[in-house]
Amino acid sequence: MAFLRLAGKVEQQLRKSDGLVRYGLKTDLPHKRFWTYSVWMGREGIGPFVAAQPHATAVQMFAQWSGKGAAFVEWDNADGKVDWEEAERRLKAPTFYYGR
Repeated sequence: MAFLRLAGKVEQQLRKSDGLVRYGLKTDLPHKRFWTYSVWMGREGIGPFVAAQPHATAVQMFAQWSGKGAAFVEWDNADGKVDWEEAERRLKAPTFYYGR
């Protein structure tokens, strides 16, 4: 699956990124549903990561691959503690919808 190949490349990019605390990928392969999260020390590292390859390609492809309700959320958290439950709760009021 093209998504998983590209996700693997993005994971390699994440491992090399300055300011990254941790990241995660959660999948529901039978239903072709995917969730990711990344936790950063500050916003300084996010911009260069998002603009660089292969993440920039992933963003372009996601616009084509995403289904109804596809969205992302971002927030500041001083202690850096994030789990899937928190992320899913916050996705109920996302920062951005992909518009499908």
